[in-house]
Amino acid sequence: MEAYRDPHGIPHVRAASPEEAFQAQGRIAALDRGLQMEFVRRRALGTWAEVVGSRAVPDDTFVRRVGLTAAARRSYEVLGAPAKAALTAYAAGVNAVLADRLRDSDLPEAPEPWEPWHCVAVYLGRHVGMGSMAHKLFRTALLPSAPADVVWRVRANAREELMVVPTGRTRRVDTAGPPAGHGERVRAWLNGLGEVETVAAAADPAAGSNNWVVAGAHTASGRPLLAGDPHRPFETPGPYWQNHVSCDAFDAIGLSFPGVPAFPHFGHTAHVAWGITHGMADDQDLFVENLDRLAVHTELIRVRGGEPVEITVHTGAHGGVVVQDEAANTGLALRWTGIAEADRTLDCLLPMLTATSVAEFDDVMRGWSVPVDHLMTADVHGAIGYRLRGRVPRRSEANSWAAVPGWEPEYAWTGWVPFDDMPHARDPEEGLLVSANNRPGAEDEPYIAHDFAGPARATRILQLLREGVAAGGGLDGAAMQRIHADVTSLTAREFVASLEPVKAAEGSRRAALLELLRGWDGRMDLGSVAATVYTETRRELLAAVPLPDAGDSHARLLTRQQRTGTLWLSFQALLAGAREGDTTIFGLWPDAVAAALDRAAERLESELGADTGEWTWGRLHKCRFNALLPGVPPLPGRPVPGDNETVRAAGLHGIETTAASSGSVARYVFDLGDWNESRWVVPEQTDEWYAARTVPMLFDWDVIENVGTPIVLADAQDLEDARR
Repeated sequence: MEAYRDPHGIPHVRAASPEEAFQAQGRIAALDRGLQMEFVRRRALGTWAEVVGSRAVPDDTFVRRVGLTAAARRSYEVLGAPAKAALTAYAAGVNAVLADRLRDSDLPEAPEPWEPWHCVAVYLGRHVGMGSMAHKLFRTALLPSAPADVVWRVRANAREELMVVPTGRTRRVDTAGPPAGHGERVRAWLNGLGEVETVAAAADPAAGSNNWVVAGAHTASGRPLLAGDPHRPFETPGPYWQNHVSCDAFDAIGLSFPGVPAFPHFGHTAHVAWGITHGMADDQDLFVENLDRLAVHTELIRVRGGEPVEITVHTGAHGGVVVQDEAANTGLALRWTGIAEADRTLDCLLPMLTATSVAEFDDVMRGWSVPVDHLMTADVHGAIGYRLRGRVPRRSEANSWAAVPGWEPEYAWTGWVPFDDMPHARDPEEGLLVSANNRPGAEDEPYIAHDFAGPARATRILQLLREGVAAGGGLDGAAMQRIHADVTSLTAREFVASLEPVKAAEGSRRAALLELLRGWDGRMDLGSVAATVYTETRRELLAAVPLPDAGDSHARLLTRQQRTGTLWLSFQALLAGAREGDTTIFGLWPDAVAAALDRAAERLESELGADTGEWTWGRLHKCRFNALLPGVPPLPGRPVPGDNETVRAAGLHGIETTAASSGSVARYVFDLGDWNESRWVVPEQTDEWYAARTVPMLFDWDVIENVGTPIVLADAQDLEDARR
């Protein structure tokens, strides 16, 4: 076994067998990301408050009520022998160094030995917050006291949508929302539910991703290019770890979750490359339950620096109750594909690495359950493919809107959408495939979800790819990197187009700002004043959307961030409706924009000064990295271009703050014409990441041996290397 670090610190391991390879991967993961692994393990097991105190109690409460630990144990037990062997080897590698690696860290006690099933727990913990719960919770909280047509319009995709397949197809799909009177039904089911804790782990609505694949007919090398960037909250350390693992069965490089072996979402072997975006599938339901009909027990959460917190855990056929009101005898249980049955997703990890073609790789996905992803693939033979991978349950249409009664059998799950019915494509005629969390296909069946991302990012990527193809000469890695760096907002361009009927007195401040916006190209550049004025006007428009106050009993189910984050991303759809003459949300659009523009200008003048030339986007839009671990400072925050709807994603919860709190946490280009031309970057490569540049993704072992620094895989030397 041998290992090297390349000039960017990325580890490359070569072993004899898969077990040795995974053991080495676990060992070096613990060296590079040991404290993060302890964090994600404790988060998944509901014991993080033991390290950081009371701020972690809501998250610990959530995972305990969901029953994630028990689900992980069940799922591990049903895995096949190859997967268990891989997890066992990985755990052995972790245990060889983890305790010593964390000896000097600010933990209340030495870490427990890493067990193979902990990998399953970490994997499930990474994805439980990415389901449809946040959208269901939003409607459940607001339908009882807000007009259904208002609540239904507050979705990112409530407009004409761009489909993933067939490439370039647009269609308005979800034109009707919940049936008349549905809000009253939800109110009756909730039975006064109101004095509750908000749900800690509802998905961050600002998260997303991009990916695309180009057939060899359009590339300089004559072989495919596959590129993309996952979007997550900006955290330190980031969620993905770059590494390379090779043995007699496979040679694979990619982005791993610390704590989980192999490369579930992004990587390539000598034969196949793959990358995903979040599929946004409706894979979670909320069931209203009568608490006195459920099994109940208490658990104690130990809190560092504070008194233990006793929580009540109710569990029934639909899962654990994640929010509850004892006085109302009512709770909401979460049913998710990852815990509803024993999950065998991790059985796929090793076969993914040994597949030699897109067709073989796609067939491996028959065993995939969570999360549901837009999966793009390409192989060295020239094939490209798309698959919406994962399991989507079949159930009543009513389940798709909001919470439903757990005591009524008509709302039970009745099976799964068959694998062969899930949207997919192979070698499309145009030679291009693009996804950016948008709707997978134009067909009404099977039902996948209501809530997808708006079409701005996917449309822009497809536009840039088509322009590149039309220019001739063949696309290459540099062209992919330019797409990664693109900061043109199609939503902003639509907003500019909507300004034609807005009036202003000649010589007024409003007239000057309208002239500025009407001459703007929609680029969210650091020096752009128009980007600032657009964003602040959008904030003012959305702050006035007529939704119930958080003081309403049911609206308390939502944190303010969950309310405002969902509203912010609905702007694409609400703008499209306003341009079509819909007055439900904003009233008369010209009047609403004029008033919002005036309020935005007043606030900007108050905060940034009277000189409009100083109102640049870079002054307001600065990265904010959240520090996850005690004693580990966040990455530096710098001004960053883009926003939620640009390809270079730097998302903001705009009603709350203009800081960039989520976006591209990795970028990659896999070049199947020459693997050594592949490139990537993560935020830890700070200067390159901020500049939207990438670093080499070394794959050739002769090159790695020549430029790399050997890692001596002896315990003492490992630890000494890591400490340096």
